[in-house]
Amino acid sequence: MASVFYEKNIIKKIKMALDMKLYLNTIIIALSHITTMMITVHSLINTCLMIVDMQRYYLDAASDFYRYFESLSPGCMLYISKRCRESVIPNISHLLSFFREKGGTIIYLRLCGTDPERNDLHRFFRESWQRGKMIGYYSVYPLEGEQMADIIDEIASQKNDIIVNKTTFSPFTSTGIETILKNKDIHTIVFTGLATSQCVETTARDASERGFAVIHIEDAQADYTEEVHLSSLYSSQGVCGGNIYRTDDFITIFSDDIIG
Repeated sequence: MASVFYEKNIIKKIKMALDMKLYLNTIIIALSHITTMMITVHSLINTCLMIVDMQRYYLDAASDFYRYFESLSPGCMLYISKRCRESVIPNISHLLSFFREKGGTIIYLRLCGTDPERNDLHRFFRESWQRGKMIGYYSVYPLEGEQMADIIDEIASQKNDIIVNKTTFSPFTSTGIETILKNKDIHTIVFTGLATSQCVETTARDASERGFAVIHIEDAQADYTEEVHLSSLYSSQGVCGGNIYRTDDFITIFSDDIIG
């Protein structure tokens, strides 16, 4: 996820151009059309579940990340935190049970580096870390060995799950994830996690560019506002294929499939 600073600027521009309520209603109607009319993935054979950046430092109010961005823009973390508690975490938990029951591949992404100076991070993350450090928030982006970089306990990884540490929005840029997917004979990726318009969308677009089919689980993703979350799913469907489901619908539709 990029800094809330960039996200806030995007929202300001949207508000200047459009009535937000009308805009949101338009996106919801459009997404409903996509979900029911553009389904092109008919089987889950060779499919993995990807959980993007569901780490403690994004969601723990005591973390330097959370406190730093709240200090810049009070209340900016409230929506994404609430949505994660009420929708994203429970739905990812359901999907984990579904994939584990069927023996499917599960991949967790974590955004964290190894360089104490964060020189291995994308410049946006590095610059946020530097600015935070200047005012007493020393670990806005924790190193991979720090507890705040861990996946949250509610959806913690298990023995056979794969954890990939990335330093950029997309793991295709900074890791060997493409090799991992090909070695597992993965053809389709089911996307969940944070943030819809940033690390999730960037990874999904990169995956599509490399020939992987993409499925988005709408109620298992979150962004800093509902408008940005829905806008991201809508705007990326031309590249990612428009396969957008809610958790319950996804599990019902594919309940009899072999994932493998």
